[in-house]
Amino acid sequence: MKKQHVLVIGLITIFCIPIVMKVARPSSAQVVDLEKIALRDIRASVLASGHLFYDEQVVLSPEVIGKVSTIFVKEGQEVKKGDLLLHLDDQSYRAEVSQQEAAVKQQNINIEQQQLNLANQESQLRRKEELHRMKMISDLAMDDGRFAVDGARIELRNSRSRLDQAEAVLRQSRERIAKTSVRAPITGTITALQIKVGETAVASQVSIAGSSLMTIANTSTMMTEINVDEADIAKVILGQDVSIHTAAYPESSIKGKVAFIPLSPKQVQNSQQTGASLARSYSVKVNLFNTEKLTLRPGMTCRAEIYTTTSGKALSLPLQAVLSNNDENTDLARKKGGRDKVQVKTEHWVYVNIGGKAEKRIVTVGVSDDSQQEILTGVKAGEEVVIGPYRTLRHLKSGDTIVGTVAARITTNLKGSNT
Repeated sequence: MKKQHVLVIGLITIFCIPIVMKVARPSSAQVVDLEKIALRDIRASVLASGHLFYDEQVVLSPEVIGKVSTIFVKEGQEVKKGDLLLHLDDQSYRAEVSQQEAAVKQQNINIEQQQLNLANQESQLRRKEELHRMKMISDLAMDDGRFAVDGARIELRNSRSRLDQAEAVLRQSRERIAKTSVRAPITGTITALQIKVGETAVASQVSIAGSSLMTIANTSTMMTEINVDEADIAKVILGQDVSIHTAAYPESSIKGKVAFIPLSPKQVQNSQQTGASLARSYSVKVNLFNTEKLTLRPGMTCRAEIYTTTSGKALSLPLQAVLSNNDENTDLARKKGGRDKVQVKTEHWVYVNIGGKAEKRIVTVGVSDDSQQEILTGVKAGEEVVIGPYRTLRHLKSGDTIVGTVAARITTNLKGSNT
């Protein structure tokens, strides 16, 4: 019986409360949501997406062609600058060096021979000059002697030039054989090893098999590169705080600061739009902090929020509570066919609850974020402002009777206590 009485009482309560509320308030009253204006931190931001990368990273490629004979490191190993990483088969290059060394020796022998020939021709010319003074040989014989000396000097210069050429080729051969031993250009960690013993390393700028040996990176230089749209890049400056969320750690916020803003944009063709328009964005680099407890890897995607402006503690309201005449200006311009520019001063206003009546207040707005709008003038802390619902708020007029719902007032009190 007790359960039946409780059930009956509950049903009566459910049906009677709406009737009582309807009788208690005037029929013309608008049911609205109210919230007390309070002090909050507002941080305007720019959203962007990108990926993680190592700022100090080197992808090693072979400079000569050769089969990999020995690999001295493994993936994940730390190396220092100058450490030997791998060795290519150098037998053919050693044979080339031996051949060029022999060519250099041959040129030295030729030079010695040309020096002896020049000395002989100069000695003969001196004897001919003595005989010519004694009028025992003709002028033609003297000319032949001088020509022979000049010819010997030219041959000596040619031999020396050929020696320089042979020595240059020898240096190139020795450089090629030195390049068969690949050493670390920086201190870091082997993050990728793309080749195995027995495979052929190919010196090529094209991404083909064997064109990449390994990747070395300084893992302490992890950064993120985010693509900021050209419409927002003017708001971004060096040193701004950035909050980064990676796909691997969506609940962890990584702190960062803007470190580099490029002068030139990237152009990406947008195939979804007609005319193959180019979407422009700027690759902004961000330094990361407090990443010790996270296992971050290059190439991870991330989203970033760049905080461009902050108000500190300021009076604020939800964005939907602040109305403006922008829509009216747009409608007026549309009626005029867009031919004339409409010079109408933009106004913002809110509706304040004054004894159950909506009072329109012109306000001055400041910065805003995704949910809150800073209010500079027009309202005071603690006043109740109509924040919704929007379908009611947009038709509300000053002097209208309003009633805040019980749920709205409970929410308002909770928000006020949290603030």
